[in-house]
Amino acid sequence: MKRVMAVLGTIGLGVAVLAGCGQAERPYTPQGAASPASGQPVPDPSKSEGGTATASGAETLNIGGDKLRVRIEWPDDPDPLLKLITGYYVASRKALVSGSDRYLKDLDLELTAVREAYDWVHGYTKEDMTVRGDARLYNLRVAALVGKGVQVNACVDESEVRVLSTGTGKPVEPQPAFVREPYLQAVLAHRGDDGVWRIRSFGYGEKGCSR
Repeated sequence: MKRVMAVLGTIGLGVAVLAGCGQAERPYTPQGAASPASGQPVPDPSKSEGGTATASGAETLNIGGDKLRVRIEWPDDPDPLLKLITGYYVASRKALVSGSDRYLKDLDLELTAVREAYDWVHGYTKEDMTVRGDARLYNLRVAALVGKGVQVNACVDESEVRVLSTGTGKPVEPQPAFVREPYLQAVLAHRGDDGVWRIRSFGYGEKGCSR
């Protein structure tokens, strides 16, 4: 939590991180519309094969055919900044399903976030692990927007996702903790002088999201 608070300070957000979760930061386990808040472009890397974007309501993206299905429950009149978190989630799971980190190259990440994102993906691919099943993103919201800094939160339910060995196709034992209960994920981003929002860091909370 201290690390995430420090990051918020550097991007001008004087707010509590992961509001409502009440827990320390979860250990790191895994161009499009104009933002009404900034009038600047927001990257949209969340498009995936088999999915159709909607302005609000539910959208299901199929990754790797139907190996992983991601249901995104968009709020009414969604802020384009929400695509920062959905874009990251989809790209990182494409990397796990495919076994390649090339999908992360489409994301706008600052140096710290680059290291975190690639380290997480490589932690799975180097151990010959992949994912299958159904994931759900819900309760998406812009938790704070101050100047050039933003925190975007989402609840993630991966209880129907299983981590498999790419060699045997069987579930690994024990399964990682993140597939057991819904958790709260946050991305902390900063808008550069070029108008592009780039993710600076990630945060996780073990409470604050229910099914």
